[in-house]
Amino acid sequence: MHNSFNFLLLGMLFVEGHKGGNLTHGETYLTEYAPEPIQKLLGSSTEKDAVPQFTNPDSVLVYDDLIQPIFEAKCVACHNNDIQRGGLNMSHPDSLQLGGDNESILSPGNIGESELFRRITLPQKNIKFMPPTKDVLTYDEIKTVEWWIEQGASFDGTVTALEVTDNIKPVLLRRYGFDTEPNAWYETVQLKPLDSIQISNLKKSGFTVKSLGAKNPLLDVTYSGNNLTRERLAELETVKDHITWLSLAGTNVEDEWLAIVGELPNLTRLQLEKTGISDKGVAQLTGLKHLEALNLYRTNVSDACLPEIERIGSLERVYLWETKVNAQAAKAMQERNKALKVILGEG
Repeated sequence: MHNSFNFLLLGMLFVEGHKGGNLTHGETYLTEYAPEPIQKLLGSSTEKDAVPQFTNPDSVLVYDDLIQPIFEAKCVACHNNDIQRGGLNMSHPDSLQLGGDNESILSPGNIGESELFRRITLPQKNIKFMPPTKDVLTYDEIKTVEWWIEQGASFDGTVTALEVTDNIKPVLLRRYGFDTEPNAWYETVQLKPLDSIQISNLKKSGFTVKSLGAKNPLLDVTYSGNNLTRERLAELETVKDHITWLSLAGTNVEDEWLAIVGELPNLTRLQLEKTGISDKGVAQLTGLKHLEALNLYRTNVSDACLPEIERIGSLERVYLWETKVNAQAAKAMQERNKALKVILGEG
């Protein structure tokens, strides 16, 4: 008798828990992303809703491309120009903003005060739950509507014009197929590849030259040794648009020569470690608008270079280990620039 009661209790907990999952994630939440064989075993259809896939978030209008299709599929059948249950017409932004018989259904920036969001997240047994059919909003659809309202319920903003919060990023990637994480600068630059003669000339001047990939014409350029001259470094000017990574580590490069490096418009990584570069050399680099990483390990820079480093607004990492820079001054700079990571090494 006791065991029978326990099994009954477990069964009730399972059923109610499953219903709760249906409310928050949709009825297909257990099978929607399961492997196809599991879906067939559980009797679930492997067909997916026809959801548009996008490649460029900059051109995607949040309402027109993401929100309105959800409303069209799940709400407009009962809230349109001809049928307006509760006095609500959701077929057009203007009529949607007017709301229903009693009140506005949207409170931009506040999901707690938005009747629309309350209705689609009520318990399914509640008489006011919407839509009152089996075709309820899925978890991803609810999260998309929630994000839209929280960001102000704009009817003309693009995805990138809104704050893409951490909780919506996986939804946008999973449901619509685009990644909202910003690409590194070198991944966005579009240039024609250099011809073999130009690359050959660089190699004759002592540079090692590598391409970033078959589809990326930008270059990773390195010079090794203590026989670098200003004239050799000036060879970079002939291909300046194509250089994104440059290593002069361990060379005899001089401060004044870095004026040439400071003119490389697509440079994102610069290695100057183990050179005689000083604060004067760093001052030559402030015009690098896309520099993300700067290695000054074991150089002659001091606290005087820190204001110059702060002027490089794109900088994400700077290596100052074994330099004359005071650790407290470096940490203070990092506090002022939250996006900048200062690597001071151990000790």
